[in-house]
Amino acid sequence: MDVAHPNFFIVGAAKAGTSSLDRYLSQHPDIYIPPKKEAHFFSIPDFPERFTGPGDEGMNLYTIRDEAAYLKLFDGVRGERAVGEASVFYLFYPGTAQRIYDAHPDAKILIMLRNPVDRAFSAYMHLVRDERETLSFRESLAKEEERIRQHYEPLWYYRAVGLYAAQVKRYLDVFGRDQVKVILFEDFARDPVQVVRDCCAFLGVSTDFVPDTSIRHNESGVPKSRSLYNFIAKPNALKEIVKPFIPAAVRERLGNQAKSMVLGRMEMEPDLREELTAFFAPDVAQLEALIHRDLSAWRRPARAAGSQ
Repeated sequence: MDVAHPNFFIVGAAKAGTSSLDRYLSQHPDIYIPPKKEAHFFSIPDFPERFTGPGDEGMNLYTIRDEAAYLKLFDGVRGERAVGEASVFYLFYPGTAQRIYDAHPDAKILIMLRNPVDRAFSAYMHLVRDERETLSFRESLAKEEERIRQHYEPLWYYRAVGLYAAQVKRYLDVFGRDQVKVILFEDFARDPVQVVRDCCAFLGVSTDFVPDTSIRHNESGVPKSRSLYNFIAKPNALKEIVKPFIPAAVRERLGNQAKSMVLGRMEMEPDLREELTAFFAPDVAQLEALIHRDLSAWRRPARAAGSQ
């Protein structure tokens, strides 16, 4: 039997809605995306020997470093026209675009970008949610360079991951504009069905498709009740007992709905939002010229809309 290979990649950015896009596209009958996200196979040569931040063991243990194991992700392909995977740090690591191209020169690339200030705060809240980040946002920003030197995983890089211009340019230079689609999180949040249909057109599959977009995946936030959130999010004996009686898709839906109800929102301090907006402004201007999109809203320190 022929081994299936991917022909499209969702490459990031982290905390820009990639989990939701991944799950919505996977509902299409002519698209196959493996349930495992974040294989990061093509970024492995850029990784340090191991990531050292609190809770970074997942990146050390569950990224896929072996080609045979990577290709097994696509064992479930049954003739689907579009076969893809999503790994959010593919955008960040500089050697990744060329490695993907060398293996799959005809691949199509989906890039999701979010206001870098909101993205940074969402990454911070994600790490707070998972009991990994213990500092205030202001303190954690001051620690970023130190954490980079210490080889924390890139989710901790609140500023660096949001400097998109050079990251996007690498993919445009390597693959060309016809093979790269840039999606703005704000468009996705406003009309996810239309964005998914646009992606379907880009991937060459039927656009006569309405995904179920009622669940937002991998939301960030601060648990209103830590014990309740941990019960929902982490393995426990009761859930193991009922697991065989509830289909996986139903479990995923119920789990996401429950977590969303338990997560509360934080607001960034206005002076910090202004400071970060000014920090990112030159890069946003470069990105605007690169992707030919009006990003003026990203240069205004307005209140964030949502915290996914």
